[in-house]
Amino acid sequence: MYRYHIPEKLHDLSQGWNSLAAEMLYTGMQGGPPSEELAFYERRIRANGGKALEHGCGAGRRLFPLLARGLEVHGADISADSLRFARREAVTRKVQPILYHQRMEECDIPHKYGTIYCDSFQVVADRQLALTTLRRFCHHLVPGGQLLLELFVPREVTQGLTCNDADHPRRWRDMLLSDSEGTVKTIMWSESVDLLEQVLLSKRRYDVYIDGKCVRSETHAHWLRWYFHHEFIMMLENSGFDSITTYGDYTDNPATQDSNTVIYGARRPHEI
Repeated sequence: MYRYHIPEKLHDLSQGWNSLAAEMLYTGMQGGPPSEELAFYERRIRANGGKALEHGCGAGRRLFPLLARGLEVHGADISADSLRFARREAVTRKVQPILYHQRMEECDIPHKYGTIYCDSFQVVADRQLALTTLRRFCHHLVPGGQLLLELFVPREVTQGLTCNDADHPRRWRDMLLSDSEGTVKTIMWSESVDLLEQVLLSKRRYDVYIDGKCVRSETHAHWLRWYFHHEFIMMLENSGFDSITTYGDYTDNPATQDSNTVIYGARRPHEI
């Protein structure tokens, strides 16, 4: 198993997007997902039939628009803070989503789904736990049900080790928190890249300003593991899936090396 440690003074995002990270998720979801992204998941869920599960649903950026389109979608997340914001949003929208507080690798829900989808699978940095997660997802699909996972190779790998390091961080646009007058300034950088283990440690700092004065500051860190194409296909096969395919950029077309977003699709086999 890959051993890693994040100092206690930092917020460990592998334990969930909590505190200011959850507030940022909630603030950022107000515009909803891009139309092509939402349409892709609606098509797949309708084609697969039955209920759907979004594991890693956060505050509900995708979940609520899909519910509004008449789909039966449940949500699960490791972050208690993110789910708290999701429940607040549910009251505002006058809906009652089914939400579960749990880790991906411990997925244990009393339902079987036609579709399970997730865009945060790679935060499960330990490879054995990642395999456990895939097997848990397979178990929670109906026969013929489809798993959809968004994966990417970090820019720190594809563009070189010095990309967005601590001396050259990415600076996000300022964001006004939805619950206060505070404006958040965010920077993000890569702390370390392990090419052998295929693991990246990244950090981000949130500074909250009111009237030009920094009133709150937090640094969050998380490990992320990336996978290459044929490696991940073998992992899916090893976890019991078949009918493995890819989708590029939220279309029904196969992904290519030029795709900005790659979604892996895999099905639980029909019972023999």
